[in-house]
Amino acid sequence: MSDNELWFLENSSLDTALSPDKMKEVNIAYNKVRFKKGDYIYLPSDNSDKIFFILSGKIKIGSYRNLDKEIVKAFLQKGDVFGELSIIGENKRKDFAQAMEESEICIIPLAEVKKLSKDHPRLSIMIMKMMGSRVLEMEQRLESLVFKDSKTRILEFIISSVEKNGQRVGFEWVLRNFLTHQDIASLTATSRQTATMALIELNTANIIHFDTKIFPIRDIEKIREMVK
Repeated sequence: MSDNELWFLENSSLDTALSPDKMKEVNIAYNKVRFKKGDYIYLPSDNSDKIFFILSGKIKIGSYRNLDKEIVKAFLQKGDVFGELSIIGENKRKDFAQAMEESEICIIPLAEVKKLSKDHPRLSIMIMKMMGSRVLEMEQRLESLVFKDSKTRILEFIISSVEKNGQRVGFEWVLRNFLTHQDIASLTATSRQTATMALIELNTANIIHFDTKIFPIRDIEKIREMVK
């Protein structure tokens, strides 16, 4: 493999390294599949033998308790990778992945990812860093659920979303294609009413402006002060 073909590992993050364009450069097999809103990409007990890269849309990752109680773990968007537990030995899925809107997914067989990782340890490091980051996020969510009230959990969720995906626009931060009130409630283990009331309070104080497509945060420092 030429030095030019290795450029994508030396100058990219995991999301770009597993994009279809980069996979094509190193002759890695993959499929692009479009899912309708509500379609499941995989379900619990499905074989864990693929990695998924989101080209467009929004994907919900969750699990079921007592066969009917849904527990939401994450909402992922364009550029995110999921299904990565198969890399460290998961044989069967323990969670589900569902399209929340029409979505296009790049599906990469686990064997192809392992082959690439074996040849290029840098990719393995990228994957381990991503997995470590997600474990840390889950630990922080668990700590928040145990020790903090619902309003604080919502405020901290906004802060973490800005730190992870926010774009600076002048003096404001903007989250694009942000989650619905119900999505925020699911991720913070609160009711939809509680999430809505917290957002209305922030909007009334001119700290945020909630919209379905863009979510400007006018004073992120004020929100940080509210959770101290």
